[in-house]
Amino acid sequence: MPHKSHLFGLFIKLFLLGIIFGGCDNAGSGGSGSVSLLRDEPVILDSTLAINVSDDRPDGIADTFFDTSERIYLWIFWVNVQGRHTVEVNWFSPHDDLNAPPFREDQETFTSSTGDQITWFFIDAPSGGFVDGEWFVEIFLDGLFERSHVFDVRQ
Repeated sequence: MPHKSHLFGLFIKLFLLGIIFGGCDNAGSGGSGSVSLLRDEPVILDSTLAINVSDDRPDGIADTFFDTSERIYLWIFWVNVQGRHTVEVNWFSPHDDLNAPPFREDQETFTSSTGDQITWFFIDAPSGGFVDGEWFVEIFLDGLFERSHVFDVRQ
C-alpha cells in the first residue's frame, strides 16, 4: 500500500506543478512592465490625431476619419526638448506593405529654449480621397522611435 500513496503523492505534485506553470484554463496570460525615464529625457507629453489645428491646439480630436476628409492632422506636445531636435513622421496607408516606403514622410527641425514644444503635421487627401481602412503614423525624434497612432478611414 505505501507504493500507491507515493504514486498518488507524485500525481498530486505533478498536477499542482501543471496548474502553477500552465494555468488552470485556456485563457490568455497577461503581464506588465515599467521603466524609469532618464532625467531630462525628451518625451511626448501628449499627441493626438485631429481634423484641424486651431491656435496651436488640436480641434476635433478623432481616431476615425472619412474618405472625404480634406486633411488629417497629427498634433504633438513635447517636453524636455531643450535645444535643437528633428521630428520625423511617417504615414502608412492600408495598402502599404510593411516593407514598403510610407505613404508620406514629413520632417521638422525646431529649437526650444524652454524645453517645451508643440509640433503638428498633416496629410492632404490624395485625388480620389483617402483609402478606406486602418492607417497608422509613426513619430521619431532625432531618429529614435517615440510613438505611433492607429486610425481608421471610412466611407
